[in-house]
Amino acid sequence: MTFGQGQDLASSWLLPGKQAALCFTIDDVHPGRSFDAYEAGGDLGQGALGHVEWLCQRHPQLHVTLFVTPDWREISPFPTRKFLSSIPFLKNQLYLTKTLRAAVMHLSRHPGFVTYLKSLPRVDCALHGLHHINKGFKIIEEFRGRDQRECQSMLQEALDIFEKVHLPRSPGMCPPGWGLSDDLAEAMIAVGLQFVASARDLRTPITGDAVNAMSGRPGVSLIYPEWIMNHRLLHFATNFQATSTFDRAEQVIALNGLVAVKAHIIKEAFGHVALDGMDKAYRDYLHEVFCRLEDRFAESLWWTSMAQITSRSLETEHDSMALCEEQERGDHGNPH
Repeated sequence: MTFGQGQDLASSWLLPGKQAALCFTIDDVHPGRSFDAYEAGGDLGQGALGHVEWLCQRHPQLHVTLFVTPDWREISPFPTRKFLSSIPFLKNQLYLTKTLRAAVMHLSRHPGFVTYLKSLPRVDCALHGLHHINKGFKIIEEFRGRDQRECQSMLQEALDIFEKVHLPRSPGMCPPGWGLSDDLAEAMIAVGLQFVASARDLRTPITGDAVNAMSGRPGVSLIYPEWIMNHRLLHFATNFQATSTFDRAEQVIALNGLVAVKAHIIKEAFGHVALDGMDKAYRDYLHEVFCRLEDRFAESLWWTSMAQITSRSLETEHDSMALCEEQERGDHGNPH
């Protein structure tokens, strides 16, 4: 992507009068409680989601997207079955860690959790896989190695769970482990999803033509929403989290980009501490960043969500196509 293309991307999705945009997304949300393997939202306002609610109360313009796994089965994100992990071929055919029984974290078994999610102001929910687990060493990359038919079946099951518990959802997904194959992308399109967040890069310097070179899909724009799969799926890349400096956000805004802020709801699991885990320290840092952005950019910054940007982009696409058709009809009616 060239710098000029980056500017075209920016002009196609920003609201008129806005210099840049910010969205905030949180992964791995499910009903796990503090007495389970780890807390992932199940403690409601007394746990990690309480920090989200705290931020929303203090920043009335903030929108938050929770990427929710509707039937979470992962216990450990790392292999724990050491013997199985050492057996050639077999190690790629089995779960290398213990898993939760099916439906333990099924949303239908946790109505209080669902009710709480629906009560949060300016918070929308979107897909984060179905079970968040896979066989082999890439435990969290749920869709890795699956063809389009398998991916589509899993996505439909996840969507059916959302519908069963009457939890409104946005038309997108963040694939577990950032893994987005073309088969998965085609499956997403087939079930009606419109956006995907499958890249994270916190190191690449911010420029108009910067592309993802860290986690997930390579080569996609780092600071602008970008159509992929022949203009059928809008892609977003995370470019800011707990370890990022305020300057990085300013640089994105200066280029009329999207400051895509990421958190994970789980702070610690089996000794692994997530730097962007949603705890009080990260909450307080985001509060500081948001306050500075409000003071510095005021109304010129669009506080939005990936779903809203997708809706805006689709409207712009529709208007552009209608204009082109009108121009073509005019050209046919005015022979030279």
